[in-house]
Amino acid sequence: MVRHAVELEDDYEDIASTLAALSACGDATLLPLLRDALDRFLDDENFYGRDLIAGVLAGIEGVAALPVLLIASARDLGDDQDSLQTEIIELLRADRAASRRVVRELATNDAPELRRVALWALEFVVEAHEVELLAAAVTDADAKVRSIAVGSIPDPANDDRAFRALVLALGDADEQVRSAAASRLGSTGRADALSPLVALAADRVSQVRSTAVYALGRLGRREATPTLQRLLQDPDRHVRERAGEALGSVGGPAAVTALLALAGDKDPQLRVHAAKALAKAVGSDPRVRPQLILLARDDEPTVRAATISGLASAGDDPSQWGQLLASLVDDPVPMVRQRVAVLARHLAPEAAPEILHRYASDPDQTLRRLAATELDRLTGPTR
Repeated sequence: MVRHAVELEDDYEDIASTLAALSACGDATLLPLLRDALDRFLDDENFYGRDLIAGVLAGIEGVAALPVLLIASARDLGDDQDSLQTEIIELLRADRAASRRVVRELATNDAPELRRVALWALEFVVEAHEVELLAAAVTDADAKVRSIAVGSIPDPANDDRAFRALVLALGDADEQVRSAAASRLGSTGRADALSPLVALAADRVSQVRSTAVYALGRLGRREATPTLQRLLQDPDRHVRERAGEALGSVGGPAAVTALLALAGDKDPQLRVHAAKALAKAVGSDPRVRPQLILLARDDEPTVRAATISGLASAGDDPSQWGQLLASLVDDPVPMVRQRVAVLARHLAPEAAPEILHRYASDPDQTLRRLAATELDRLTGPTR
């Protein structure tokens, strides 16, 4: 096995049965040799060899191999670590209590790279009482440790300690930590998340503002509307786009009024954003429905296509938009017809077979291919 990983002359299939036999042998006398080989592969930056050894160690030792595998994971060899992390996750879930003890010990190690991998692993076995450890890690000297801790904190929606740790992280010096904390807070549904997220929406870094706006949209509090309206004029395009999307998610008269203004703008790109955002606010204001009908007739095909796409994610029953979809079936622009083909099953289920069969002989090659794919989905077993 070691020779195979060093020389790489044979296919994996040639060594697979040997790996399976080694993993199942339970022979603890092999452990020193395996660990020496693992150290060698780590020093040589041979992640293929590392992964082979990790699988055998996990098979022979079980959860007892977890410390060695976590330490190996802390060594950056430039790969995505998919295989190694899969082995680690299986061990974590096999014995959560024993795994938690190992992970907690590494989480306070002096080496930041070990603290990082330990906090990543903790997310798979975390329990409510780990909040204190993770809250402490949110103030760690290492920015990556702080970011991972923010992502691993459990249940900020119902645990005030977890919630306070995330609010604290909004003031972090590192923009990735601030963004991670904002994203977590947006999913809590807590009213007291509104004020700190609104404050973060004025952050000097555009990416952080964008994440804060996204979080406000997920939070869904209409009190955020004035902030989101202001950010429609943000100097960063992504922030402006997310502000429009968030207004659609928040809904309500004030948010819809701002989006209606965008829908009437001369810039077709702004009308595209308005179409997608207004679809989210369908149930919150009676002015939305007639505006979407107008946008579906817009002179710009990208606006018509965006309107259809937006309706697919509308909060109400999407099938009630079948008549609007039918009005675009014969649109002169292939891009719009393509969007109709993709969403016909969703927006007009009864008319979808007829529409797709018609598109199967359309002059546009892309549309014919989409129609064939959608017809297969319509008649297949996964319908």
